[in-house]
Amino acid sequence: MYGESYAVMQMKELGDFFKNLFEHSDFRSFWRSGSWTQFHGWLYIISDLLIWSAYFVIPLLILFYIITKRQKLRFGGLYILFATFILMCGATYFVDALMFWKPIYRFSALMRFLTGVVSWVTVFYVVKMLPLAFSLRTPDELESEIRNRVRAEDELKEKNELLQEAEKIAKLCYIQWDVMNERVKLSDAAKHILELPEDKKLTHSNFTQIIHPEDVKHLEKMIDTIFIKKFFPDFYCRIVTGKEEVKHILVRGEVALNEYGSIAMINGTLQDVTEQRLYVQKIQQQNQRLKDIAWIQSHKVRSPVATIMGLVQLFNKEEPQDPINQQVLEGIQEAAVNMDEVIREITAKTETIKESK
Repeated sequence: MYGESYAVMQMKELGDFFKNLFEHSDFRSFWRSGSWTQFHGWLYIISDLLIWSAYFVIPLLILFYIITKRQKLRFGGLYILFATFILMCGATYFVDALMFWKPIYRFSALMRFLTGVVSWVTVFYVVKMLPLAFSLRTPDELESEIRNRVRAEDELKEKNELLQEAEKIAKLCYIQWDVMNERVKLSDAAKHILELPEDKKLTHSNFTQIIHPEDVKHLEKMIDTIFIKKFFPDFYCRIVTGKEEVKHILVRGEVALNEYGSIAMINGTLQDVTEQRLYVQKIQQQNQRLKDIAWIQSHKVRSPVATIMGLVQLFNKEEPQDPINQQVLEGIQEAAVNMDEVIREITAKTETIKESK
């Protein structure tokens, strides 16, 4: 019974508190409490108003910063809590100054209570955010990291330029074929080697369009071999550029398998070896001409020489007027003419070799 009456009394007090929140007739103002001098009182009032005005401006500055900041703020909740905490603290000073004329003690008590609640909420939030806040790098550390990143980017840029220069000198480019998504990625040097338009995207289907007609079946055979054996053998093929020029390309690569054992990606290089291939072909042609000359020397030259040597043995030196000598001389002349034709043929082939160097 006593507990119920106590609770009822407490509820009545709470209701009266909020009902008479701004009632001040039952209290005395500060001017009427104690022996305030004009100097002491106004010093107190002005001090409270100065503190309140500063506490009022600081949240406005924080709010202005939040509104004008375009990018996402870190610790945005902490900004709001600090602004509310400072504003509430300032409000208690303003109410304190106001009570020199209006002793609204109930409202002052409520403001102090709310300020205490906001203060402790801010304390808990600060404790929660301190580890993260202290883990952030200092401006000096950030500047050092920025310098390191700029230095690393410069080194990477320099290496990339050297790599591009090496690709240009070696006439080499990188190619990546995403088999699953049917996409082909090329390095910058590839379009120069293949002489592709800047806006043209290369795929497996249109790549075969630039292959020399005589090499299309060979290319298809090599691709079938790659997918069957899951191994990438080096091979050569020819392409026809937009200027109708034929280039010899050396293709090297590696296959990358997925978890099912199928080819998912092919990474490789294309190298323009036109000069080397044409030089090899030139050497092969010269070797064939030398073989032809060697065959002529061992067969065609030997025949008239043997004929001449045999006829010389038949010549009758003791009787020059022997009728057979005339036939021998005619045979020698005919063999000499044949030998001259052979020598002319050898000379012509030799001149061809000299011209092709």
